[in-house]
Amino acid sequence: MTLSSSSDAAGPSSLRVPSVPQTAQQQSYSYASPLPSRCASEPCVLGVDEAGRGPVLGPLVYGIAYCPLAFHDLEQGGLRDVGFADSKALTAERRDVLLSSLQAYPHELGWAIRSLAPQDISAGMLRRRPVNLNAQSTDATVSLIQDVLAQGVNLVHIYVDTVGDPAAYKRLLSSHFPKHIEWTVTSKADALFPIVGAASIAAKTTRDAAMEGWLYAEDVKGTPDGFWETGSGYPGDPRTVAYLTRTLDAVFGWPGIVRFSWATIKTLLEEKKGYAVKWNDEPTPIARFFAAAPKGGSATGGNLAPTAALEARATVTMEKDRSRLSRDLGLLSVAAL
Repeated sequence: MTLSSSSDAAGPSSLRVPSVPQTAQQQSYSYASPLPSRCASEPCVLGVDEAGRGPVLGPLVYGIAYCPLAFHDLEQGGLRDVGFADSKALTAERRDVLLSSLQAYPHELGWAIRSLAPQDISAGMLRRRPVNLNAQSTDATVSLIQDVLAQGVNLVHIYVDTVGDPAAYKRLLSSHFPKHIEWTVTSKADALFPIVGAASIAAKTTRDAAMEGWLYAEDVKGTPDGFWETGSGYPGDPRTVAYLTRTLDAVFGWPGIVRFSWATIKTLLEEKKGYAVKWNDEPTPIARFFAAAPKGGSATGGNLAPTAALEARATVTMEKDRSRLSRDLGLLSVAAL
């Protein structure tokens, strides 16, 4: 899903944050500002950063910002004068000011975000062949950069706040793009390069606005004041743990704001259920039913004919799986979220 760059906003804070949708977020989406006029003809640089990688609540938001190389490198009157820096080191008021700055240079500065919904994060990580958070982060970064290139922007240098080893991440990202583009991939890039600082502002402000005015897809009418107080969203925050404990349903789990793939969630479910939760407990592979019976008898220990041995083995396995299914029935709707 892609939001338009006009007025797709909701709630008090999102009047200032156009990258926040009007409805409850149940899927990942992208937002992009209009293309700066100077970026249609001048060589440009682009920065990448994220917000919300660690929390157990809410979306993971990747942000990019891009501008002409000349505007980025100006010692005076350029991007450095705007004061972009690591968004985590700024007050909420200062972030709001800098978000306005993102929108104050329509001819020089463009930005975009990719917001990964909690449901999509968990669905990827809980697949039988998991798509881990690093892979999902890479996909988000690649899609954002590809969208800018598709508009005809001549990117000559990309600065990225790294995920994991900088050299390995640089090789991975650069393999998706033209060879002429230079790459700088490093930790703390948001504090080193103004364009990454701008991307950090785009990502952080989007996530903050989404979390502060989170719209639930679930029916939350009639709940007492403070029931939906989430805290910071980090697993180590006692307020967040209290929120997870308070909102846990024995059958349906949690609302869509929760990332079901986090270890914190597994632990709370185990405490609630009283036994170990196995998200990736696959059923017996069908190939096992067609394994050769051992010499001198069947795999079941008798002297059944091959067909009968297979049927007996399948029956035993199906009974075990049926028993486990009955036990875990309360978890099926949770895992499906």
